[in-house]
Amino acid sequence: MHVGVVTNPNSRKNRGRPGRAAALAAVLGDAGEVVETATLDEIRPALRRFLRAGARVWVSDGGDGALHWMLRAGLDVLDEPEFAGRELPLVLPTNGGTIDFVAKTAGIRGNAEQLLARLRRATTGGDVDVVTLDSLHVEGVRRTPDGDRPFRSIGFAAAAGGIGQRFFARYYESDDPRPADIVRVVATAVASAPFSLTPLARLPILPPVLRDYARELFRPTPARLTVDGVPCPENELAAIHVAAIPIDLGGVMRFFGEAAAPGRLHAIYGTPAPPTIIRNLPRMLLGRQMRGRGIVDGPCGEMRVEATTELLAPVVDGEYYHDVVRIEFRLGPPVRFARLPAGRLG
Repeated sequence: MHVGVVTNPNSRKNRGRPGRAAALAAVLGDAGEVVETATLDEIRPALRRFLRAGARVWVSDGGDGALHWMLRAGLDVLDEPEFAGRELPLVLPTNGGTIDFVAKTAGIRGNAEQLLARLRRATTGGDVDVVTLDSLHVEGVRRTPDGDRPFRSIGFAAAAGGIGQRFFARYYESDDPRPADIVRVVATAVASAPFSLTPLARLPILPPVLRDYARELFRPTPARLTVDGVPCPENELAAIHVAAIPIDLGGVMRFFGEAAAPGRLHAIYGTPAPPTIIRNLPRMLLGRQMRGRGIVDGPCGEMRVEATTELLAPVVDGEYYHDVVRIEFRLGPPVRFARLPAGRLG
C-alpha cells in the first residue's frame, strides 16, 4: 500500500518542529513518501507525484484545514487530462489540528506517527477499514485586483456569515487554539452581552472587552440568502451555516445532527437575536436542534449566499475565504477515509 503524506512546515503545530518531514518519513519507511508543502501551490505537484506512484492513501499531516486544502488541490489535479478517470484515493487526516472535527466524525483516532506506523504495516486494503462521508461542494466568485474570479472547493462544514463565522476570528486570536479557547470565546461573549449590547456600552469606564466583544460577535452579516430556491426575506443574517456531516466542536459544542443521514445537508440560519442565541447554548452543548424566533435549524439541499453592502468572508472547515462576492453550497462527492480500528494504532 503506497502512502503519500503532505506536511506543512508553517502550520501552527509544525513551526517549532524543523525535522517534521524527516521524522514522518522515518516512520513511514519504504511504504510511501513525505512531501513538505510550505505553500498551497506546492500541494498539487505533491499529489501528482503520489498519483503517478500509485498511492492508495493520501495523508494530511494536520487537522481540518490541512485536509481541506489537500482535497481542494486533489479536485484540480484529478481534472487534469493525465489523471482523467482516476478517483480520489483514500484520505487520512492525522488529528494534528485544533478541532479535528472531520477525523472525529470519521472515527479516526491517533496521531500522525501512530497512524503512519499502522499504514506501513498494512499490505492490503483488508487491513484498513473504509468509512465514507458526504462532502460539501463549494462554488463561488471572489473579487481580486484582476476582477471577479470563480473558484470551487470541497469541504464538510461552512460558516458563511453571522455568529459562526465571527466566532472563528475570535477563536484564532490564540496562537495555539484549544477547546478551552472555545469556552473562552463563549464565556466572554455571554459576560460582555449585558454591557456591549445595551446603552451601558457608552460608559467611558468600561474596558474594551466589555464594550465591544459581544457586539462584534453577534453583528449580523449583510447578505442575500437563498435556501432550496427560497429567498430569505431578511438581508441582515445573524447565522448562515451549513454542513454535510455532524460537527463536534472540540468536544464542547455539537451541531448539524441531521447531516448524519447520507444524502442531505443540514443548515442553521436566520435572524435570531443575541438573547435567543445565548438561550440556545445548552442545546448547542447537547447537540440538540436550536429553537427560537428567527432561527431555522434542519435539513436542506442547497444554499446560496450573495454579498450586498460588504464582501463575504466565509469559513470552510476552519479556513477563511476572503473577498467573496457569492458562494453556493450543495451536496458534494462522497469522500472515503482510511480508518484504523481501535487497538491497531502502532
